[in-house]
Amino acid sequence: MARFLLAGGSASAMMGIALVVPIVASRLETGTLTGQGIGFLTAGCLLVASGVAAVAAGFRRRPTGMPSGVRMAVAANVLILAFLALELSDRSVRQDGKLLYWTTFLLPPALLLFAGLVAGRAWSWWAARGAAAFGVLWFLGFLVAVPFAPLQADGVPAPWYGRVYVACVTVAFAAILAGAFRSLGRPEVRDYFRLPVTLAEAPR
Repeated sequence: MARFLLAGGSASAMMGIALVVPIVASRLETGTLTGQGIGFLTAGCLLVASGVAAVAAGFRRRPTGMPSGVRMAVAANVLILAFLALELSDRSVRQDGKLLYWTTFLLPPALLLFAGLVAGRAWSWWAARGAAAFGVLWFLGFLVAVPFAPLQADGVPAPWYGRVYVACVTVAFAAILAGAFRSLGRPEVRDYFRLPVTLAEAPR
């Protein structure tokens, strides 16, 4: 139970912060706060409060050990969840409710995968490792296209430093996913998910 409280609380707090950031940015830009913005702000604050409470309760319960490789994969998933929550809030409040985007549809499966990783389900190991490998290839491919892609912001071509920013974010996500993919292959991680350890992966 303790690991669910710690992992779930951390994810809740990070997603709550991510929901609030675009609302603060919108308030600074426009000087006003819409009803939708107030709703996201309230949801974000509730997520942060409940997340902090869950983490505190988890520490009091003396959490059982979770292999470092699993913790890394869970942390990567939490970062992805926070990014998806930020995108949801930003598109709802600052981009005129343009929710029909890939990040919106990715949020439910990312939450399901997070729950499977924390619970140690074998299917989540296969899904997480496959998703990490695909994500690394996807972001590396996007990185190659950044110098040539027609990047725009509000119909205006992105300046050179905008492309540098996009490239840096892309490299960061590729590195996080590569680390998660590598960590999931460790013998102690496979044992956590009750998967057979291959001869090549067995400790010597």
